[in-house]
Amino acid sequence: MSEMPAMPLFLCPILRFAPMCVAALLVAGPATAASATDATHLPAGAPVRTPQRILFVGDSLTHGRYAPVRSYGAMRSGSKDDGGTARVVDENFGQTGARAEREPGPWGGIPGIFARFAAEAGLDYEVHLEAISATSLAQHGRVASDVIDRPTWDVVVLQELSAKPLPFTLTHSRASDPAGFRASVGKLARGIRAAAPQARVYLYETWPRADLAKALAGEPDSAGFHARYFDRLTELVAAYRDAYEGARRTDPSIAAVVPVGRAWQHAWTAGVADPDPYAPSGAPLLWYGMRAQNDPPISRPDYLHPGVLGAYLSALVLFQQIAGVDVRTFGPREQAAAQLGIAPDMAARLQAVASDTVRQERADAASASDVDAGLTVTAGCTDPRASQ
Repeated sequence: MSEMPAMPLFLCPILRFAPMCVAALLVAGPATAASATDATHLPAGAPVRTPQRILFVGDSLTHGRYAPVRSYGAMRSGSKDDGGTARVVDENFGQTGARAEREPGPWGGIPGIFARFAAEAGLDYEVHLEAISATSLAQHGRVASDVIDRPTWDVVVLQELSAKPLPFTLTHSRASDPAGFRASVGKLARGIRAAAPQARVYLYETWPRADLAKALAGEPDSAGFHARYFDRLTELVAAYRDAYEGARRTDPSIAAVVPVGRAWQHAWTAGVADPDPYAPSGAPLLWYGMRAQNDPPISRPDYLHPGVLGAYLSALVLFQQIAGVDVRTFGPREQAAAQLGIAPDMAARLQAVASDTVRQERADAASASDVDAGLTVTAGCTDPRASQ
């Protein structure tokens, strides 16, 4: 068999720039692609749009656990939306057995905030939630496959039990199982792709828990604790990033990792939120912590689940990554923020954090893709002078 002829040298510069053009189109996001399709194929006026059906699969880091986030935007499964308001269909409301809800439902949570953003942006999203507290993706696959594997989904968001993606050396928990996490993601993604070939799968990268960073750093009154604590918090963010990015490569239907954990870190480093509840700076926490009244009741601060600010930031990142809308355009008077009691200035600051995080991660991904593609193309170019 003869070898392929060497690529003409004059084509190499052109081909080196081709991957950048492709990457630019990919970075533009789903909203840009949808807009281009509408402009090309639909008449002017008010075209009839098919809603984007999105399913969120996860645990209490998705539904939020505490009021007011937990019930935000919730609607009973099978009921009709009223007046065009943003609502979430809670697929597990009223279920018994393995899918029973521990906290009072129906739930809306972070998907409820996402639905409000979509309504404000003029996007037609039909938002569904399949969440079970303290439950792994593997268990979701076993007990809720009739929901996850529906052929109607356009987008499915997967969020794993917090300890499972991390190595045992960081969690000291029997729930740690990075290999099992990757296997669960791959299995669910393949099932979704088989049932709904059009569906885009996103992985919802979560944040580190403060009490775990504290356990890794030692006692709060020991010398150097706070520096060690912040180092451990940073290490946990990186571990989540690596775990979710590794899982992304298990199936081609996985569109991207949504960098929520990295956005929390950005909020800490920017001074928007306090990373250390053990030495309060006066800035607010993204974790829930503890209130005078808690729904559900708790006896000690919760440094795992999101508070109102953490849930809002998480929803912002999810919305910009999935819908392709720069969340800074919502501005300080955004409706969900007002309804959740978030001050306008804080809403704008969290929007900026989310936007910066998503845009930076996309730029980094595009740059890495350009480097890889450039190396591949260059390897195919032969300089005729080399044989002279």
